[in-house]
Amino acid sequence: MNQYQSWQSWIQQMMNQMEQQQKMINQLQKKIDELQSVEHPPRTVIEKIEYKFDQLKIETLEGTLQIGLTPNGSDLSEIGDLYSNQNKQIPQTDDQALHFLQEYMTSDVPGWMNHYVRDHDIQVSDKHKERMIADIRKQLPQRLEFYRNENPEAPPETLFHQIQTEIQHSIAQYFETFEGDGEE
Repeated sequence: MNQYQSWQSWIQQMMNQMEQQQKMINQLQKKIDELQSVEHPPRTVIEKIEYKFDQLKIETLEGTLQIGLTPNGSDLSEIGDLYSNQNKQIPQTDDQALHFLQEYMTSDVPGWMNHYVRDHDIQVSDKHKERMIADIRKQLPQRLEFYRNENPEAPPETLFHQIQTEIQHSIAQYFETFEGDGEE
């Protein structure tokens, strides 16, 4: 095979790939147009919700118990988020979001960690928890920057909630593999 034939086959292959990509682009554009032309987006209808209070086990109740929709229609991933964010302002800038995250690490995370290790019967010393919190604090600016780069148009409160959820998830994941340090 001479060099001319290899170039010709390569160019033909590239042309075929470009045609396939163009077909895919056309299909996707058609789907986008169809979705945009829908006058009424599909709705979710919830007809009946039943609460079974006999299945609720409450050992200690402090503050208020809210059953049903979250206040102000906020998007919270866990019931603990409802109480930890109740009386806080919403961050307006990334600097405020970082400040609120630092405050969250001081005021809410230690209590959340204590509840988690108690509920899952994990032995973790206070020093170990403090080191974890200090390590997470160091990572906050980078995590805020990561989420900002991932979604530049996101409001600071969205970034705050994403990082807050990530913190809780990461701590829980760490504790699931942690075998306890026995110090108290």
